[in-house]
Amino acid sequence: MKRPLIRCVVVLLAALLIALTVGRFWVGRYAVATRAMQPALRPGDRVAVDKRGTPIRRGTIVLYRSPRPQDGDALHFGRCVGLPGDTVTVTPDGYLIHGRLYPAPADILDTYRVPRDLRLSLLSLLFSLDIPIRHLSDDTAHFCLCLTPTEAHRVRELLPRMLLPTPPPHEIPRLRFILPAARQNYAIDTYTLRLCGEALLREAQGRATLRAGRLYLDGHPTDSYRFRHDHYWILADNPDAAIDSRHLGPIPRTAIIGTVVGR
Repeated sequence: MKRPLIRCVVVLLAALLIALTVGRFWVGRYAVATRAMQPALRPGDRVAVDKRGTPIRRGTIVLYRSPRPQDGDALHFGRCVGLPGDTVTVTPDGYLIHGRLYPAPADILDTYRVPRDLRLSLLSLLFSLDIPIRHLSDDTAHFCLCLTPTEAHRVRELLPRMLLPTPPPHEIPRLRFILPAARQNYAIDTYTLRLCGEALLREAQGRATLRAGRLYLDGHPTDSYRFRHDHYWILADNPDAAIDSRHLGPIPRTAIIGTVVGR
């Protein structure tokens, strides 16, 4: 009588151990808490995430943690649109990746110039529209301030010719950078540092510093860096309700928990 009971307990414990192992290391179930991936994923959905480290393909929905230490253990769902080695082109309208344009987030700040003689008129208009005044500065003929695209649209509806982009449209560069691929030398320039500097500093773990727009590795200036991990460009399907690579920059493979494989 005791032997069948012991055998049953052993089988149950083994099954429990297998379930815990699968849940922790292979496949886990996670709840969707935000509207970031609507309509593909909706708040309240529970999805299965493959955590075995399988290759990530373009278009795959992944679960990842923010690479920024100050964000703690925050988790995000997003769609992988850029793979290691892909070229990302930054334009005034958004990010061009693999032939597709992805818009900039609605809360990104752009700098605008305003003729000095319109300063009081604009400040009064901002006050009436309840728009905060950010990064106000002056030059010879203009003053500058930062607005989100939505705020700039509201201002232009009332005063169409007041806001001038900075720099003027013919001077706006189309910045290009390549998503870092593991074990490949990566050319470093001013634009690369602007867009991938945080990712580089995190991976270098104290060996790298930025001074006056240059990269120093182990105290020596350098124009290249060899990344240890692949990096991806991950965006939400519903960018107005999400944090993604438009805010966080390239996402290292080490921050990606796994790929969504079902519900």
